Amino acid sequence: MNQLISFGTEHTKVDDSVLEAVGSRGKRAVSLADLNVPVCPGVVLTTEALSVFPENATAAWSVMKDPLGVIEGAMKRRFGDPKAPLLLKMVESPMLNVRSALPSVHHVGLCDATVEPLSETMGETFAWQEYGYLISSILKLELLLEEDKARAARLKEFREEIQAAKRKASIKKTMSAFEGVLPAEIYTEPFFQLTHVARLFRRAFALSPTTEDSALMIQAMVYGNRDKNSSSGYLFTHHIITGEDELQGEFFPESFDDAGKKGKKLTTLSNAHLSELKKIARTLEDNFREIRWIRFTIEAGELWLVDQASVPNKSAQAEIRTLLDLLRREVVSNEYVISTIKPGRLSEILHPTLDKKSVSSFPKIGGGIAGSVGAAIGRVYFTTENLVTAHRQAQQAGEDTNMILAMPSTFAGDVKGIEIAQGVLSSEGGYASHAPVVARSLGKVALVRPDIQFLKRSMKVDGQEIKEGDMITMDVPYYDDPIVYIGAGALTKPTPEDSGLLELLEIVQTRIEHIDVHANADQPRDASLAKMFGARGIGLCRTEHMFFDEKRINRFRYLILADDEKARIKALDSLAKDQTRDFYELLKIMDGLPVTIRLLDAPLHEFLPNGDGPMKEFVAQAQKDKMGLTKASIIARSQLLREFNPMLGHRGIRIAISYPEIYRMQTRAIFEASYKLKSEGYDPKPEIMIPLVMNPNELKVVRNGKRIEGKHILGIKDIEEELRTQYSNINLDYKVGTMIELPAAALNADGIARYADFFSFGTNDLTQTTYGISRDDFNTFFSDYTELDLLPGNPFKMLQPQVKELIQTAALRGRMVRPDLGLGLCGEHGAEPENIKFIRETELDYVSVSPFGIPIAKLAIAQMNLEDA
Repeated sequence: MNQLISFGTEHTKVDDSVLEAVGSRGKRAVSLADLNVPVCPGVVLTTEALSVFPENATAAWSVMKDPLGVIEGAMKRRFGDPKAPLLLKMVESPMLNVRSALPSVHHVGLCDATVEPLSETMGETFAWQEYGYLISSILKLELLLEEDKARAARLKEFREEIQAAKRKASIKKTMSAFEGVLPAEIYTEPFFQLTHVARLFRRAFALSPTTEDSALMIQAMVYGNRDKNSSSGYLFTHHIITGEDELQGEFFPESFDDAGKKGKKLTTLSNAHLSELKKIARTLEDNFREIRWIRFTIEAGELWLVDQASVPNKSAQAEIRTLLDLLRREVVSNEYVISTIKPGRLSEILHPTLDKKSVSSFPKIGGGIAGSVGAAIGRVYFTTENLVTAHRQAQQAGEDTNMILAMPSTFAGDVKGIEIAQGVLSSEGGYASHAPVVARSLGKVALVRPDIQFLKRSMKVDGQEIKEGDMITMDVPYYDDPIVYIGAGALTKPTPEDSGLLELLEIVQTRIEHIDVHANADQPRDASLAKMFGARGIGLCRTEHMFFDEKRINRFRYLILADDEKARIKALDSLAKDQTRDFYELLKIMDGLPVTIRLLDAPLHEFLPNGDGPMKEFVAQAQKDKMGLTKASIIARSQLLREFNPMLGHRGIRIAISYPEIYRMQTRAIFEASYKLKSEGYDPKPEIMIPLVMNPNELKVVRNGKRIEGKHILGIKDIEEELRTQYSNINLDYKVGTMIELPAAALNADGIARYADFFSFGTNDLTQTTYGISRDDFNTFFSDYTELDLLPGNPFKMLQPQVKELIQTAALRGRMVRPDLGLGLCGEHGAEPENIKFIRETELDYVSVSPFGIPIAKLAIAQMNLEDA
């Protein structure tokens, strides 16, 4: 019978050809044994061995005698010995690496004849409770197999009473009361126990297709409560949160397991045992090339490894730092490090992660759409105004300033609230709606829950009412479902410098070819972060975000509300220095790298106050500044500016045509900042991007200017020439291009390319205008479409076929006219790994993503290049 596979001694090396037959749990034990670490010895009965396992006791003994003898020799104890018995555990070893649904049977060999010796060494209560546990486990297997209802009821009653019995007397009484339910030999003959349990497992395996090929593992048991020199414990080979190269775990002196006990630090173990554990941990890490979990027992001073496994709940930081340590030890290669890490997991490093223990007792609400991953804790506020006020008051009082913004949906005026908050909850839209997009750009957490019911000063979610000012904890992981906890948990806040991320990115960069990553960055802090992550430039600077600063927003509102060009120019002049400073800082940080600056794009009405509170504050400030504005006049002007469909209305290049002075101010600020930097010895590379172009004539006018009777639009070219003259004709490398975000622009690409040095594909708006769907409203029917398989995924995460065709068409037509045309993609799609292959196939030069998306995009590109190689 050659399908009994022994393991765990120097005499039992397992051949690779039969390793598959031992099942997943058997493999783990065999792996330990083959690495010459002290695993408890045992034997695996394969499916084949079980199928022919003898019914006759004498024949069964002939099969098991030799494997048991090997185990007895290693453990220096004999199975069934009434003085110092060897006890065994019997467990399913499934072919798939899944948790077994069948009970493990421990302490096989414990019976009336052997329970007393165990009582003498480990205590009467423990010995008899474990004897009762053995009988309970056998009864559970019997129940799974029993078809006779009367006997099944008797088995169930027996099991319930034996589980309730906690002392020797009550356990013996229960066994006596149910005499005859189990074979009498169960209580008197250890080997009969073993064969009976083996046959029960064989029958149980046959019940399901998922277990019919399972193996049965029999392994020696060791006891951490045998004497004062005994203990049990567990460890992780690296710290599973921080990734520190240290053993993380506990041990429990004189304890069989850790149930209900307080552990001690591993560092307080004896030097000999600690040194041996460190050596074993290193051996396992080097073999499996990852963090491992180990359960060990020290019995009478001798160390044994009971089990080991991978660690699915390790943090991304721990995974990265472990891989980097393995790389330094020359166990793995650069290519292995790059290919092992899932790109999406890097989000954990870039955002705080939740300590799950800190929220284990909190009420929780699961589900929703992950808008921006991470974890956030704070008091809830339902308007930006209330949040800003509460934040200011908390600062003044020296109190906790962590807050969560919760609103049905957010708009441009709420950017400040999102910036102050730790996270944002919304009910409208989806992954690509305003709140998640802004949150991702700012490194904040975002969750969309369509079922939130917003009330006056509270919200209801899944039957739970949360009032304004209540503390909540948001946990929005990349691969698991989001959860909102009622209460304040605890966070781990990794930093890029300590996480190993920067070292990983250096390795990743060695595999970046043909296509690189730029950043969406509007603020110096974003640009600095992007530079740290290895961004090769800024692919999108949204200038409208700059005007929402509290020191600028009112001046920009005066511009919008002005009655004539003269008043608008006056307001613009007051903003020009701020814009010049903005561009100066960004270009300086990205010295020598391109900085693509998108001129004003947002509809003008989005800058006006929304709500009674903000309106009241603005009116008061306007009167203080003697602007001659009243509440009535502001509301009237706001109504005139409001549009039925602002996304397709008066925005982007259309603002430049109607109010050329706005783009003129921004363009002048770009060139003033650039020429100033040139004069200081820097190498700025500004790229001016005109949004929402639909035909070549629009771009031609903005780039080259146009004069008609009564009106003169000064072109970008004219402004640059004027500034160049002021700076003694210093040569400046600048470009003018456009964002392709309308189907008309994509189809007009050959004509537009005559006036554009580059195209940047704005895939968010291109998706909306191609399919006629709003990213803010799409979620209301997306689930219905998903259920019926009407779309191959979320179109605001995965580029859809028609959008891809428009991008390919525009790229091809554009480069036919201008072969050196720069091509990039700056929509949210650029950060999604599944889109990277298409982007490279279309021969785009770069993707531009939020600073926190840069490592993810870079890793996805490197992995794609590795696969091709």
